[in-house]
Amino acid sequence: MKRWQEEADAAKAKIERFKAGDAQGLSSDELRRAKTIVEAVLHPDTQEPIPAPFRVAAFGPANIPICAGMLMMPQTRFNVVFWQWVNQSYNAGFNYSNRNANSDLSNEKLAAIYLGATTISCGIALGLGEALKKLPLTPSVSSSLFKLVPYMAVAGSNVFNLVSMRSSELATGIPVKDKDGRVLGLSKEAGKSAILQGAITRVVIPAPVLLFPPIIMRFIDQAKLPPRIRPAAELFVIVASVFGALPCAIGLFPQESSVPVSRVEREFQGLKTKDGEEVKQVFFNRGV
Repeated sequence: MKRWQEEADAAKAKIERFKAGDAQGLSSDELRRAKTIVEAVLHPDTQEPIPAPFRVAAFGPANIPICAGMLMMPQTRFNVVFWQWVNQSYNAGFNYSNRNANSDLSNEKLAAIYLGATTISCGIALGLGEALKKLPLTPSVSSSLFKLVPYMAVAGSNVFNLVSMRSSELATGIPVKDKDGRVLGLSKEAGKSAILQGAITRVVIPAPVLLFPPIIMRFIDQAKLPPRIRPAAELFVIVASVFGALPCAIGLFPQESSVPVSRVEREFQGLKTKDGEEVKQVFFNRGV
């Protein structure tokens, strides 16, 4: 942690020197590396280090065992509840660590949100599972629909978790900036955009890692692999889905989003930048 802090502080100092017009001795490669470190390690609002397990770079590796547990373990009630709980525990930490800094939640509300998201995910997973068992379906159709259950549970609880944790952004707004990074004020409309983008992302993110592997494995099973090889093949497909498709889902929207001033409050219209230009776009940290 200390090493990351020192490296991030050094990178941040280089960026600040460059912004101040003092780029002497700094190569373009150094600046690119410094920018990468700052964006990967520091929270964009607070400039404080994000805990390593909850950085965007760790999201993929952390999801490999979680997705493997959801898809590869027998669908007993214990396994369903356990892996949904593990997933929601990680998501709660990830959402909190990457939230918009303007959001200030009490420990009591955080606990209530965590409990609610876990209850919803387990309820959806168990409820859909029991409902499918009662439907007059062929084994192949039933098996295919069962593979959708983890995704439905994760996507539904993800949206609940996100909206609940960031509901204050709808009430108070989030900071918006001009193109020079100057804070213009708080915008509720920007808060709505940030939460909508986050909700869409949270529905899309589980798709490649919870939907693609079952589909791919149906084709692989037609090759009649030896039973001892199948778990390794399924794990390989999960890992490939995480590292191949997950980054595309995470990058669906840019971290620093923007909207035209015509789509936010009137108080932001007619403002000028430090160069005297009219502010046409406002920028904000959408969170994750």
